[in-house]
Amino acid sequence: MSLKELTKQNHSNAERSWFAGRMFSGQITNPEYAIYLKQQYESYSALESRFDSLENSDIKFPDERIKRSDNIFKDLIEMDPDGNSLPALKSTLGYCSYIQNCPDNLLYAHVYVRYLGDLKGGQMISKRVPGSGLYYQFDDPDVLEQAIRKELRDDEEFVEECKKCFTFATQSFEDIKVYIDKEL
Repeated sequence: MSLKELTKQNHSNAERSWFAGRMFSGQITNPEYAIYLKQQYESYSALESRFDSLENSDIKFPDERIKRSDNIFKDLIEMDPDGNSLPALKSTLGYCSYIQNCPDNLLYAHVYVRYLGDLKGGQMISKRVPGSGLYYQFDDPDVLEQAIRKELRDDEEFVEECKKCFTFATQSFEDIKVYIDKEL
């Protein structure tokens, strides 16, 4: 079975969340999208910083052009000039903490789930969310996809790490819904 097939249920769980449905519907508001972008910014910054800290390691980020945190931040500020003062929610803080202690050899599982998802599914989302959508704009997406795919594995440890990343994403969507219901 392929990695995609092995993680299909977890991917489907994330896609079926209320918040993912809201994004795909095209009815998401600027404040709703801003809180989502804040969570993404914190999560991607943590992952990218972790890779940057591995200077003397054989593990490198697949291609610097894949990195998203700067573009996510620009989108966040476009939605809400005070967006950087939005809270990082509990699930986001948990993910960021987890990434700091994630075994180096499993970090690519998070690249697979997050960045390959952005390269593929993000293209559908970008047409339905407010703003310029820099988050979902990539130069040479086919080349970048190959850079990610060449680092993938389908062993049990790697598959389980991918599933953890999907679980964190699903938890984030749940926290965002709670935040929206309470604050917006």
